[in-house]
Amino acid sequence: MLLIRHGQTDYNASKRFCGGGSDPPLDSVGREQALALATRFAGEPEQVFASPLIRAIETARVLGEPTVLAELRELDQGELEGQDIASSVPRHAEFFRAWRRDPSHVAVPGGETMAALADRMSLGMQRVADLHQADRGRIVAVVSHQMAQAAFLCRALDLPLVRWHEFELGNARAHVLAWDGRAWSLLARDV
Repeated sequence: MLLIRHGQTDYNASKRFCGGGSDPPLDSVGREQALALATRFAGEPEQVFASPLIRAIETARVLGEPTVLAELRELDQGELEGQDIASSVPRHAEFFRAWRRDPSHVAVPGGETMAALADRMSLGMQRVADLHQADRGRIVAVVSHQMAQAAFLCRALDLPLVRWHEFELGNARAHVLAWDGRAWSLLARDV
Protein backbone atom coordinates (compact mmCIF):
# COMPACT_ATOMS: atom_id res chain seq x y z
CA MET A 1 0.00 0.00 0.00
CA LEU A 2 1.21 3.46 -0.90
CA LEU A 3 0.21 5.99 1.77
CA ILE A 4 0.60 9.27 -0.13
CA ARG A 5 0.46 12.90 0.94
CA HIS A 6 -1.33 15.21 -1.50
CA GLY A 7 0.54 17.69 -3.71
CA GLN A 8 1.29 21.26 -2.64
CA THR A 9 -1.40 23.90 -2.18
CA ASP A 10 -1.05 27.66 -1.73
CA TYR A 11 -1.61 27.07 1.99
CA ASN A 12 1.39 24.71 2.13
CA ALA A 13 3.56 27.11 0.13
CA SER A 14 2.69 30.07 2.37
CA LYS A 15 3.05 27.99 5.57
CA ARG A 16 -0.55 28.25 6.72
CA PHE A 17 -2.52 25.67 8.67
CA CYS A 18 -4.42 23.52 6.21
CA GLY A 19 -6.60 21.00 7.97
CA GLY A 20 -9.91 19.27 7.48
CA GLY A 21 -11.81 22.56 7.38
CA SER A 22 -9.76 24.04 4.55
CA ASP A 23 -10.23 22.85 1.00
CA PRO A 24 -7.71 24.62 -1.26
CA PRO A 25 -6.89 22.97 -4.59
CA LEU A 26 -3.40 22.06 -5.70
CA ASP A 27 -1.32 25.01 -6.85
CA SER A 28 0.82 24.86 -10.01
CA VAL A 29 3.69 23.21 -8.11
CA GLY A 30 1.26 20.70 -6.60
CA ARG A 31 -0.09 19.79 -10.04
CA GLU A 32 3.49 19.20 -11.25
CA GLN A 33 4.20 17.10 -8.15
CA ALA A 34 1.10 15.01 -8.83
CA LEU A 35 2.19 14.39 -12.42
CA ALA A 36 5.64 13.32 -11.18
CA LEU A 37 3.91 10.98 -8.73
CA ALA A 38 1.96 9.44 -11.60
CA THR A 39 5.21 8.85 -13.48
CA ARG A 40 6.93 7.39 -10.41
CA PHE A 41 4.12 4.92 -9.70
CA ALA A 42 2.87 4.45 -13.28
CA GLY A 43 0.53 1.48 -13.51
CA GLU A 44 1.32 0.21 -10.00
CA PRO A 45 -1.84 0.99 -7.99
CA GLU A 46 -4.75 -1.22 -8.91
CA GLN A 47 -7.10 0.84 -6.79
CA VAL A 48 -6.93 4.37 -5.42
CA PHE A 49 -8.56 5.82 -2.31
CA ALA A 50 -8.63 9.47 -1.28
CA SER A 51 -9.71 11.87 1.40
CA PRO A 52 -12.77 13.92 0.38
CA LEU A 53 -10.70 17.13 0.30
CA ILE A 54 -10.01 18.47 -3.19
CA ARG A 55 -6.23 18.52 -2.79
CA ALA A 56 -6.23 14.77 -2.10
CA ILE A 57 -8.74 13.99 -4.86
CA GLU A 58 -6.75 15.99 -7.44
CA THR A 59 -3.57 14.15 -6.45
CA ALA A 60 -5.28 10.75 -6.44
CA ARG A 61 -6.78 11.23 -9.90
CA VAL A 62 -3.35 11.06 -11.54
CA LEU A 63 -3.18 7.44 -10.33
CA GLY A 64 -6.77 6.44 -11.15
CA GLU A 65 -10.34 7.35 -10.27
CA PRO A 66 -10.39 7.38 -6.46
CA THR A 67 -12.86 5.90 -4.03
CA VAL A 68 -13.43 8.70 -1.53
CA LEU A 69 -13.51 7.85 2.18
CA ALA A 70 -14.48 10.55 4.68
CA GLU A 71 -12.29 9.00 7.39
CA LEU A 72 -9.14 9.90 5.42
CA ARG A 73 -9.58 13.69 5.78
CA GLU A 74 -7.05 15.84 7.62
CA LEU A 75 -6.98 16.95 11.25
CA ASP A 76 -9.64 19.57 12.00
CA GLN A 77 -7.46 22.60 12.74
CA GLY A 78 -10.36 24.61 14.20
CA GLU A 79 -9.40 28.25 14.84
CA LEU A 80 -5.99 27.69 13.23
CA GLU A 81 -7.43 26.86 9.77
CA GLY A 82 -5.85 29.15 7.19
CA GLN A 83 -3.76 31.01 9.75
CA ASP A 84 -0.07 31.73 9.25
CA ILE A 85 1.90 29.18 11.29
CA ALA A 86 4.66 31.52 12.50
CA SER A 87 2.27 34.15 13.87
CA SER A 88 -0.15 31.57 15.32
CA VAL A 89 2.40 29.89 17.58
CA PRO A 90 2.85 32.88 19.95
CA ARG A 91 -0.91 33.59 20.00
CA HIS A 92 -1.64 29.99 21.03
CA ALA A 93 1.53 29.34 23.05
CA GLU A 94 -0.19 27.35 25.81
CA PHE A 95 -1.83 25.02 23.29
CA PHE A 96 1.45 24.44 21.41
CA ARG A 97 3.35 23.72 24.65
CA ALA A 98 0.76 21.08 25.59
CA TRP A 99 0.71 19.69 22.02
CA ARG A 100 4.50 19.24 22.02
CA ARG A 101 4.33 17.34 25.34
CA ASP A 102 1.61 14.97 24.07
CA PRO A 103 -0.87 15.78 21.29
CA SER A 104 -3.06 12.76 22.02
CA HIS A 105 -5.80 14.47 24.00
CA VAL A 106 -5.02 18.15 23.41
CA ALA A 107 -7.61 19.55 21.03
CA VAL A 108 -6.61 22.20 18.55
CA PRO A 109 -8.58 25.31 19.66
CA GLY A 110 -12.04 24.67 18.22
CA GLY A 111 -10.73 21.54 16.47
CA GLU A 112 -9.81 17.92 16.92
CA THR A 113 -7.39 15.90 19.05
CA MET A 114 -4.66 13.76 17.56
CA ALA A 115 -6.21 10.67 19.20
CA ALA A 116 -9.54 11.36 17.46
CA LEU A 117 -7.68 11.75 14.17
CA ALA A 118 -5.76 8.49 14.72
CA ASP A 119 -9.02 6.67 15.52
CA ARG A 120 -10.74 8.04 12.41
CA MET A 121 -7.80 7.28 10.12
CA SER A 122 -7.48 3.78 11.55
CA LEU A 123 -11.13 3.13 10.71
CA GLY A 124 -10.60 4.39 7.16
CA MET A 125 -7.47 2.33 6.65
CA GLN A 126 -9.24 -0.74 8.04
CA ARG A 127 -11.99 -0.19 5.46
CA VAL A 128 -9.32 -0.10 2.74
CA ALA A 129 -7.67 -3.26 4.12
CA ASP A 130 -11.00 -5.09 4.39
CA LEU A 131 -11.78 -4.35 0.76
CA HIS A 132 -8.49 -5.96 -0.28
CA GLN A 133 -7.93 -8.68 2.29
CA ALA A 134 -8.73 -11.41 -0.25
CA ASP A 135 -6.48 -9.79 -2.86
CA ARG A 136 -3.06 -9.97 -1.21
CA GLY A 137 -0.28 -8.70 -3.39
CA ARG A 138 -2.35 -5.94 -4.97
CA ILE A 139 -0.95 -2.44 -4.76
CA VAL A 140 -3.36 0.14 -3.43
CA ALA A 141 -2.78 3.91 -3.18
CA VAL A 142 -4.29 5.96 -0.36
CA VAL A 143 -3.99 9.73 -0.80
CA SER A 144 -4.44 11.64 2.41
CA HIS A 145 -2.74 14.34 4.47
CA GLN A 146 0.34 14.98 6.62
CA MET A 147 -1.15 14.80 10.10
CA ALA A 148 -3.66 12.09 9.14
CA GLN A 149 -1.06 9.70 7.79
CA ALA A 150 1.34 10.40 10.67
CA ALA A 151 -1.36 9.77 13.29
CA PHE A 152 -2.35 6.55 11.54
CA LEU A 153 1.25 5.29 11.38
CA CYS A 154 1.78 5.96 15.08
CA ARG A 155 -1.38 4.02 15.89
CA ALA A 156 -0.65 1.19 13.43
CA LEU A 157 2.92 0.77 14.69
CA ASP A 158 1.89 1.08 18.35
CA LEU A 159 3.88 4.26 18.91
CA PRO A 160 2.83 7.22 21.07
CA LEU A 161 1.29 10.06 19.07
CA VAL A 162 4.00 12.44 20.31
CA ARG A 163 6.22 10.69 17.71
CA TRP A 164 4.04 11.75 14.77
CA HIS A 165 6.80 14.02 13.40
CA GLU A 166 8.89 10.92 12.60
CA PHE A 167 6.47 10.26 9.75
CA GLU A 168 6.47 13.70 8.16
CA LEU A 169 6.23 13.60 4.37
CA GLY A 170 6.85 16.14 1.68
CA ASN A 171 4.02 16.88 -0.70
CA ALA A 172 3.31 14.08 -3.19
CA ARG A 173 5.59 11.65 -1.33
CA ALA A 174 4.68 8.21 0.02
CA HIS A 175 5.31 5.67 2.72
CA VAL A 176 5.02 2.02 1.66
CA LEU A 177 3.00 -0.25 3.96
CA ALA A 178 1.94 -3.88 4.02
CA TRP A 179 -1.12 -5.43 5.64
CA ASP A 180 -0.94 -9.14 6.54
CA GLY A 181 -4.57 -9.44 7.62
CA ARG A 182 -3.74 -8.68 11.26
CA ALA A 183 -1.17 -5.91 11.41
CA TRP A 184 0.47 -3.15 9.40
CA SER A 185 4.18 -3.02 8.57
CA LEU A 186 6.11 -0.01 7.37
CA LEU A 187 8.27 -1.21 4.46
CA ALA A 188 9.72 2.08 3.20
CA ARG A 189 9.60 5.74 4.22
CA ASP A 190 9.36 8.83 2.10
CA VAL A 191 9.57 7.39 -1.42
